[in-house]
Amino acid sequence: MEHRTEQSLKDYTSFKVGGKAKDFYIPFTIEEVQELVQELYRASRPYLILGNGSNLLVSDEGVEEAVILLKDNLSACSIKVQEDGRGLLEAEAGCTLKEMAEVAMEAGYTGFEPLSGIPGTLGGAVKMNAGAYGGEIKDFFYQGLLLNEKGELQKKELSEMDFSYRHSCLSENDICLKASFLLEKGNPTEIREKMQDFQRRREEKQPLDMPSAGSTFKRPKGDYASRLIEVSGLRGFQMGRAAVSDKHCGFVVNLGGAGAKEIYRLIREVIRIVEEKQGVRLETEVKLWGKF
Repeated sequence: MEHRTEQSLKDYTSFKVGGKAKDFYIPFTIEEVQELVQELYRASRPYLILGNGSNLLVSDEGVEEAVILLKDNLSACSIKVQEDGRGLLEAEAGCTLKEMAEVAMEAGYTGFEPLSGIPGTLGGAVKMNAGAYGGEIKDFFYQGLLLNEKGELQKKELSEMDFSYRHSCLSENDICLKASFLLEKGNPTEIREKMQDFQRRREEKQPLDMPSAGSTFKRPKGDYASRLIEVSGLRGFQMGRAAVSDKHCGFVVNLGGAGAKEIYRLIREVIRIVEEKQGVRLETEVKLWGKF
């Protein structure tokens, strides 16, 4: 395991902002993660789990908590053919959904295509039941290996995960270390075409060329955050170097050089204006680390 001190988090987030972590750990095995969490628990030291940093806004002042990186250092992925012909796709916490979709595609198993463009890692995707284009983690989930804040391991089946919109049974300090998914046999060419189509649609409608954290706000019941923001006159709305995307109103983007404080101020202002004009209070989908 690698331990760094005063590690800048700026390059570990898709917003490209954030201060330093006093303690930054890079474990390379599930056993090292478990031992580290047990050690931090005994020391009454809170911790945060960092994956791809694609759904995260880190304070300019950094964080006091220990940060545990679960990305390329813990990202094994494989698929096994089951007796009934289905494929069991298994991946570790740091594996990206894109990598998982590609492994499934190459083996000729379908179902994971809608999730292939989500820029997050497995651990975070399971915790928030990530989804896109009509597909969600819960649709294919089979079993997960979870770790609680005491460092205790637990296996859970789909029926025990309490999945709903952007929600699972995992608390803030729980970690999904590994998970498996059951997929149906498909045609590799058709699977590739579906993945390419989803990617094209993302590129056409989303500001993928700018630093952001994806969909900034949760979808309100019976509506869309992007629609509410647009009809409130906020397309392109800018504060400092942070702005509501011209391309997709559900995305807040860093125009270049913005700090976390600027981005947060813009998010709060969007929430205030939408509530004032539309009577709906938006909730952030982006996670906040540190003081704001």
